[in-house]
Amino acid sequence: MVRELERKRQSAKFPETAPAANPVFFRTYSRRTAAGLRETWDEVCDRTLTGLIKLGKLRPEEVATLDLMQRSLKALPSGRWLWVGGTDWITKPKNFSGAYNCTSTNLEDWSAFGLMMDLAMMGCGTGAVLEPQYINQLPPIRNHLNVTVQGEIGSTPKQLRREYTETYIEGNSVTIHVGDSREGWVESYQTLLKLSTDERFTKVETQNFASVQVLVDISDVRKAGETLNGFGGVANPVKLPGLYQRCASILNKAVGRQLSSVECCLLIDQAAVTIVAGNIRRSAGMRQFTADDQQAASAKDNLWQQDENGNWRIDPERDALRMANHTRVFHRKPTLEECLNAVRKQYYSGEGAIQWAGEAVARANIDLLSTPALKVEFLQSYEQGKAKQWLQERYPNFDANELEHRLARYGLNPCGK
Repeated sequence: MVRELERKRQSAKFPETAPAANPVFFRTYSRRTAAGLRETWDEVCDRTLTGLIKLGKLRPEEVATLDLMQRSLKALPSGRWLWVGGTDWITKPKNFSGAYNCTSTNLEDWSAFGLMMDLAMMGCGTGAVLEPQYINQLPPIRNHLNVTVQGEIGSTPKQLRREYTETYIEGNSVTIHVGDSREGWVESYQTLLKLSTDERFTKVETQNFASVQVLVDISDVRKAGETLNGFGGVANPVKLPGLYQRCASILNKAVGRQLSSVECCLLIDQAAVTIVAGNIRRSAGMRQFTADDQQAASAKDNLWQQDENGNWRIDPERDALRMANHTRVFHRKPTLEECLNAVRKQYYSGEGAIQWAGEAVARANIDLLSTPALKVEFLQSYEQGKAKQWLQERYPNFDANELEHRLARYGLNPCGK
């Protein structure tokens, strides 16, 4: 291990003032060792610090400070790093995102849906920007999907399981063999979504859509309780079989038109339901809608309803919306009344968050807006719809990609409310 510190180990006991520390630690951050035991706090410190030393090429004095602060419980690395830091898994480029607590994606094509599921399966919190300029790039739903799930999870012998998803198309019939891997789950989900707009299928003569028979075979997926090699933990695919039919139901209602922002949200959240049920991580999502999207603003209203006998039940078609927080994005400064209404709604329901994107973008470009006067000037330009021009005039060397990235950083800073 890369460390030449002479130190006395701190006790692995957590303070009595934190009674939940032990169960949370062993549930969430302590990995199984090669001997089948759980890591102690000191072993987690050793692992995560080793990973940081390699990642940051840290000097001895920096290592000493981090070591002291973590073992004395004064400062810790991120929750994701406590789980994956220092493992072989995080050294692979395809897993790099798994070290981040939060991510943000503009939802503009089917691959963005797959990316969000992939990120969630790595333990990341997932943010999706669902504004019209992005979701309007999705093609209209063309095909009606009739999904049948075949096979029993874990029925294929381990040595014969497919690792990656395989898809076969013949006429208007499709067979999807779900692969036994993170990539396999993601590919099967993304493939189903893409089938809804695939132009290869023949439309019914009397109707303006194609009817597609989709057989999803889940036999190769490992059963609940089997180890997740590399990432750690165990599998629990209890919600996976229903994922495909739940998604098809949402897609089929939109045949002949583009998906709405809430339908896009539901498709993401159905994948999130599957992942959360699999014990991979807690629900941690952020969905950002345009300020005037009234359907999104009221999507969670009356989510719980009472029947004639006084029993409470959640609306089953909207249940998955609980997987994420919803935020309305203002590209102008919201009025006092809009702010008060948002806070009032949050007080009563926990929902109704709003974001002034100009402030979020300004915070995320602090390297350019280094004085209060510059920030005020930029915010005035943002409200006038001239933020891009303001940046171009002052930073003519920025290419188009950097300009767009800097102006889209409200997705990376959703708390700039």
